[in-house]
Amino acid sequence: MEAAITSDGARYFPDDADMAARFDALADALGGEDLRPQHAMLIADLVRSERLKERLSADIAQRGIGGEARNGTQRYWKDNKSVTQLIKLMDQQRRTMMALGLIARESSQPRAESDGDDFDDL
Repeated sequence: MEAAITSDGARYFPDDADMAARFDALADALGGEDLRPQHAMLIADLVRSERLKERLSADIAQRGIGGEARNGTQRYWKDNKSVTQLIKLMDQQRRTMMALGLIARESSQPRAESDGDDFDDL
């Protein structure tokens, strides 16, 4: 049996009280004292990614989604790479939250069987 660890955000974030508090809040919501080490690591990753998400969002708010760039006499549109990184980060957060059970897992919708005859419903 695996050893349970306590929800101690200060162990994962010794220099950041805000992130430690976020860790502790999530850990308490997911079981507190009965938290497994692998869950604690996922929670720490989720808290770190939330901080990164805040920074990427601030960059997008400051610089926008892109802008005109120049290379000598050429002008072209240059995307803000923070937008793509934010989308990927949010997808990773969603998968981590599913692994922790914070959100429901995706389920594929069963398709209705069709015999190819579209006139059956008439």
